[in-house]
Amino acid sequence: MSAEFCDLIFEDLDVSEENKENWGCVFVNSCNSTGTFRIEPPVYQRHKTSLRHQIFIRPEVLTIRPFVLGAILVGVQLDADSYASFIDLQDKLHQNICRKRSLVAIGTHDLDTVQGPFYYGAEKPREIRFRPLNQTKEYTAEELMILYSTDNHLKRYLPIIAGEERYPVIRDSNGVVLSMPPIINGEHSKIHLGTRNILIEVTATDLEKATIVLNTLVAMFSQYTTASAESDNASFLVEPVEIVSVDGSRQEYPELRERSMTVSAANIKQRIGVDLKADEICELLNRMSLRANLKQGDKTRDAVEVQIPITRADILHECDVAEDVAIAYGFNRIEQQFPKANTIGEPFALNKLTDLLRYDIAAAGWTETLNFALCSRDDISVKLKKPDNLKKAIKISNPKTLEFQVARTTLLPGLLKTLASNRDMPLPLRLFEIQDVVLKDSTSDVGAKNERRLCAVYCSRTSGFEIIHGLLDRIMQLLGVKWTRDGTGYYISAHEDPTFLDGRCARIVGPGDTTLGTIGVLHPDVITAFALTLPISVIDLNIEPFL
Repeated sequence: MSAEFCDLIFEDLDVSEENKENWGCVFVNSCNSTGTFRIEPPVYQRHKTSLRHQIFIRPEVLTIRPFVLGAILVGVQLDADSYASFIDLQDKLHQNICRKRSLVAIGTHDLDTVQGPFYYGAEKPREIRFRPLNQTKEYTAEELMILYSTDNHLKRYLPIIAGEERYPVIRDSNGVVLSMPPIINGEHSKIHLGTRNILIEVTATDLEKATIVLNTLVAMFSQYTTASAESDNASFLVEPVEIVSVDGSRQEYPELRERSMTVSAANIKQRIGVDLKADEICELLNRMSLRANLKQGDKTRDAVEVQIPITRADILHECDVAEDVAIAYGFNRIEQQFPKANTIGEPFALNKLTDLLRYDIAAAGWTETLNFALCSRDDISVKLKKPDNLKKAIKISNPKTLEFQVARTTLLPGLLKTLASNRDMPLPLRLFEIQDVVLKDSTSDVGAKNERRLCAVYCSRTSGFEIIHGLLDRIMQLLGVKWTRDGTGYYISAHEDPTFLDGRCARIVGPGDTTLGTIGVLHPDVITAFALTLPISVIDLNIEPFL
């Protein structure tokens, strides 16, 4: 095993038992200096020193971004690759668990350039003045918000604090600004390849997420500290920071406590479909760096106690532990079995009809689009010259943007926006979409219903009504509906609709004299409302009656 491992990493390593301390591993057997070994997972510990690092929280920041955590990496030895990895990890955390810094923001500083204790508060923008990262002069926070409003990287974070009367800021005991979270750090405490002592500060609106982020940073980079290198028990060490709250309570971070979870061996066997004994499950979990043992005092030998390291915040439930057992066992080794119950399925009839229509309309030379199910209020009312459309629309109670205020009641606005975005394409433009619209429905238990619609638009230098009419005839031919007025087929009848030109609109009547939709040439006001200039013909059809 050890020889194969050396080949895998392209290194000729001394894997003798005498050298095991340098590996942090346990030898399973050894013969002629060649052995099989298991690398033990690291132990993350706080390194106690006489020097106390503190961050004091001031009351004015509690309503803006109330939490701050910290940790110290002492004697760090970073090369170009590990330094780049350190920065890249922060960026990835910001984009994922930090939710683009809205929940958590990370700041890293050269501890040797600042003087503790540190103070986390909130100040008026004009009172905050410092030299931000990678800038050559000082700015006030007010000036920074203007400066970064055009910065492709930072402008996305400005709205997080833009509406506040005070902005969060971290200062040292000399008043030097370390950072203005969650926007930018100060140039004064910038870390570089020569930095040896790093202060990590994490500000947040979510304490749980902040703890995970800090633990992740510490777990990944505490191995580069002097204390970790000198440790004789394969521990990764980090110096704590004491957080002093407004009420005087004190808490040291990072906590670095492993979580304990008790799982049932029987449940795990049932979940993954493999007959495993409890001690075999423990061995598999140990391979996944989860320390597992049979629970003491359990006579049934079913309970497995699992120690979850700080690097595994993703383990929330017993099923997550079962997944790790399956991974360690090997998915390909799990025997495939037929389910005990019949699971024969077939396509939903409406979806099958939709797919058939999509294929044939595309074959007729039309291009399918897929547009947003949400749109603005004006898109379905003012721009279509139908203010009453809002009465049957489902409204979003707290829309984040003007573009997504209501659920669409018609597919037409999305197609017209697509036309507007493709005005430079060669004419004519033939577009269609078959998707659901959402309408109010008092008979539904949720107060709304979905309705499957087909909408197509033809845009050229002429209206092309005959072309859109030809598409209608083709659709009806595919559906097996004939042109007749005897109540068994379909026909079109003159109709008045403010969205369309007078005299250039008709309703589509189907079997049983039911109104299926509308066909016509758009009114010029509707065309210009969507920033278009050429005439457009439209067909808007409900396909659910054809099931």
